[in-house]
Amino acid sequence: MKRRIVAAAALAVTLVLSACGGLPESGPVIEGRALGEAINEPVRVAATGPRDGASQEEIVRGFLRAGEDSDETRQTGKLFLAPQSVDLWRWSTQDVIVYDGDLTVRKVDEETVRVSTTEVARLGPDGRYVEMPAGTKATLTLGMRKVGGEWRIDLPPDGFGLWLDSDQFDRTFTPRMVYFVTPSGRDLVPDFRWFPNGSRLATTLARAQLGQVPDYLENAVGTGVPSNTRLAVNAVPVVAGRAQVSLSTEALSADPDDRTAMWAQLTATLSQVSTVSSVSLAVNDTPLELPSGVSSAGSAAELGYDTVPNRTFDTALLRQGDELSRIDPRFLPDTSVGTRRADTKPQDGDIARIPDTWTRLALSADGKQIAAVSTGRQRLSLWQANAPMVEVPTFAGSLIRPTYDEAGYLWVGGTDVKGQDHVYVLDPRSAPQSATPTVLKAPWLKDRRVVSLAVAGDGVRLLIITTNEQGTDAQLGVSGIQRLPNGQPVGLAAPLRQAQPLSSLTDVVWLDTTRSTYAVLGRLGAAEPVRPWVGTVGMGLDGMRSHGRTTAESSRTAPVPGAATITTVGGPRGIVITSDDGWAWTRAGSAWRQVVRATDVLVPAR
Repeated sequence: MKRRIVAAAALAVTLVLSACGGLPESGPVIEGRALGEAINEPVRVAATGPRDGASQEEIVRGFLRAGEDSDETRQTGKLFLAPQSVDLWRWSTQDVIVYDGDLTVRKVDEETVRVSTTEVARLGPDGRYVEMPAGTKATLTLGMRKVGGEWRIDLPPDGFGLWLDSDQFDRTFTPRMVYFVTPSGRDLVPDFRWFPNGSRLATTLARAQLGQVPDYLENAVGTGVPSNTRLAVNAVPVVAGRAQVSLSTEALSADPDDRTAMWAQLTATLSQVSTVSSVSLAVNDTPLELPSGVSSAGSAAELGYDTVPNRTFDTALLRQGDELSRIDPRFLPDTSVGTRRADTKPQDGDIARIPDTWTRLALSADGKQIAAVSTGRQRLSLWQANAPMVEVPTFAGSLIRPTYDEAGYLWVGGTDVKGQDHVYVLDPRSAPQSATPTVLKAPWLKDRRVVSLAVAGDGVRLLIITTNEQGTDAQLGVSGIQRLPNGQPVGLAAPLRQAQPLSSLTDVVWLDTTRSTYAVLGRLGAAEPVRPWVGTVGMGLDGMRSHGRTTAESSRTAPVPGAATITTVGGPRGIVITSDDGWAWTRAGSAWRQVVRATDVLVPAR
């Protein structure tokens, strides 16, 4: 099926919302709700205007609080501004600062006030949520002047967006997924962004879906939406549960396959609005149909599209010394719990033994092959049951723990003879003794060291941990995997940074491809112990924005002494950690328990 792989630029998410607390003085005519349309509004907040005789501090605090006003024209907030600053309040096109705790408002001089706070995140106009390193400070300098005898605010000449505390942010914005399609097949790939939580959420989501592929997925996913397609009217009305999307004439250029993909993408995205139960498309009010006669869809699955299902496992391979055996990680040895114990007998194709001179093991998706790295990290070998070891010809040094993807390709990071790190991929499924690793094109990796890799189950996203050449400045990113039509990986898009508050990152694993969740080993600062953290691509780490409690112990799991690797047999409850003293640990609520002695725990394609 034909796919348009669109070269991406950051998508500008329009935050224009319908007026509910007053009539706007300018702007396009916007279609209102149809009679009888279902309404499911979020909690609405009414801002309070400035009182007579208010101090400079009261005016500043009142203005910042007014950023949460459910009157989406923010007429009340404008009352705090000097007339010449009204047009400088650009809440829909400038960053949103998400802060933790209280604001400090300090008078600099008679006509200047400075505001400061702890910044936990920043939301760009494109809907990207960027977490800040722990302890980041945000400052804002505001001019003050008397207007009609009352203090009013002069905004900075380059404009101002919004400052919201974490509670305000959660009421004002909501995370939703925009969907793209894999270049081959009929799989949907989610892209999390944040949108204004208002009455025009369906319109905002539809407009986002019509945009380009984001940079970090460039040439890794596609879209069925033809270039320059836009909404024909500035609204997506929802009538009796049906979202009616009227598109510009550019949509007519989509061939039947792309039209189906476009419909599936819009349906999957708009179905996240509680009032939407089906989606219909039109071009300038003329209904669109698929060749099958379909004129509306209740789900992407009705059109043959869906997200890649997550794989779960009730057993894993455990390595003790040079022996491998199956275990059920939910059970401590000789301990019974109220769940049926999985069968841990050896299965056909299980590999029973690998000498302890080979480390950093990885298990293929079908469970029939293991890759291992020599203790000197210079050689890579492949093992299969009832077959001799195959050693891959030397291609790099400082090899990291390899990983397989669902298609069978083997991935590993390493350093070439010039001292530059690369991500290497080889296809070991046929003639592994002659398999030659290839370097993926990733110019953004220059001067970076690869620490850990994890390929998503959809085959188009890679979680990658890197450091600088000195081993510091650890970063976690998610990068689109660029493949040839035959599925061979050839490149990596520049990554979208994740988990910015953490440092000393050591290992990462996907938990849920459909929901884009992951677990990573890291710590907030040098004095903190390493612990596992759960996060969602585009949403941040769990608990880091929970009501401003950025360091609350209740929002994170306990540390694991000497945590070295992390994997999962299925989701966050199935996380298994190995420590550098040779123990396997499993989750027990927010704590961890030692399961058994082990140097490696192997789960297919993890």
